[in-house]
Amino acid sequence: MLVKKLTYNELLKYQSMRCRLTSDCEFFPNFNVTGIVDSINIQSNEYVINIKTEPTGKIIPVGSNMRNLKITTL
Repeated sequence: MLVKKLTYNELLKYQSMRCRLTSDCEFFPNFNVTGIVDSINIQSNEYVINIKTEPTGKIIPVGSNMRNLKITTL
């Protein structure tokens, strides 16, 4: 599901779920992160999805303005 098409409330349903975030952004080609959605915030007119990566446990903030950002549950 494209993140840009989701409302904030729809996006909150992914919190605490194991998900994959993918994008074909020109700055991060072949972007692909898997982990648990730790939190979702609104900053500077975009959603910021904090995802706890597997297996390292590092939390990575991912902005919804990334081109073609998709979220899928695993």
